[in-house]
Amino acid sequence: MLAGGDRAGLLRLQDLADDTPVFDLRVRQAHRGRGLGAAAVTWLTRYLFTELPGIRRIEGTTRQDNHAMRAVFRRCGYAKEAHYRQAWPGPDGKVYDSVGYAILRSDWLAGTVTPPHWDDEG
Repeated sequence: MLAGGDRAGLLRLQDLADDTPVFDLRVRQAHRGRGLGAAAVTWLTRYLFTELPGIRRIEGTTRQDNHAMRAVFRRCGYAKEAHYRQAWPGPDGKVYDSVGYAILRSDWLAGTVTPPHWDDEG
């Protein structure tokens, strides 16, 4: 990922042969807070849904304390679908929760966000 000719981060698309690819996005510290995350997620969402017609949904996860990335997911039309407790070891030795987000092709086309039905256990 480039910004003004400088390496601003990394964008990796995974599982492109599946109907639910996953992505990994990392923005270098010096480039954070400039809208690059939202621009990258907007681009990859449009690219995947436009170029790969077999894709039904796109997924991504982030650490619970990464409030900026969680805001990017929401801003880009992704719905929170999962919260994995104590699933992401941090560099400080603390174990954080991992939070999963996804966007459905149908929501992307309609410009809507349909959250999961959380209370389905009766």
